[in-house]
Amino acid sequence: MMKIEITKEQYLMTAQKYGLTKRELELGYLKISGFSNRRIAHMYGIAEQTVKNHFTHIYEKAWVPGRKEFCNLFLGEEEK
Repeated sequence: MMKIEITKEQYLMTAQKYGLTKRELELGYLKISGFSNRRIAHMYGIAEQTVKNHFTHIYEKAWVPGRKEFCNLFLGEEEK
């Protein structure tokens, strides 16, 4: 699992460009911080499939095919 060292403010500067909901922003930050879908589901008290559904929407909004590409959106922010 790719883990990116990025502040929440840096993450929000990039992620808000994609029109994500508040929950999608929260889940996206957890994903780039290295949390698994199972762990995120446990933290929020929701089904793992619900987390997967959220990430399907997140990836569609960000125009990326998956987790790796989503995380790559933030690599440039990490270096600044």
